[in-house]
Amino acid sequence: MREYTSEEIDQRFALLDKYERRCIIHFLREAETDRVSISDVVSHLQKQDSIADEYDKLAVALHHNHFPQLGMIGVVDYDPRSETVRYGDDDLVEALLESIPETYNSST
Repeated sequence: MREYTSEEIDQRFALLDKYERRCIIHFLREAETDRVSISDVVSHLQKQDSIADEYDKLAVALHHNHFPQLGMIGVVDYDPRSETVRYGDDDLVEALLESIPETYNSST
């Protein structure tokens, strides 16, 4: 694993602060395809016990909040034109997710 600056470490912790983002990352990591449709991500999030928002509300939150945050440090590549998202490997995010008990990562 490469060495990370304090700022980069803080960014990853802030990124993983939100349950929804951890669920998104897990879902994308386990996806069978390289690119996943936004509708599939929203449907997955709706299945989580603590995320019972309406489809449109979740889609807006993904578009305006979660995907930009995840994309800012390269954890996801979000293409609003095709309405798809792709997971980008990040060693530190992977290590941090592995240190979090599964019950805090997703309900699946």
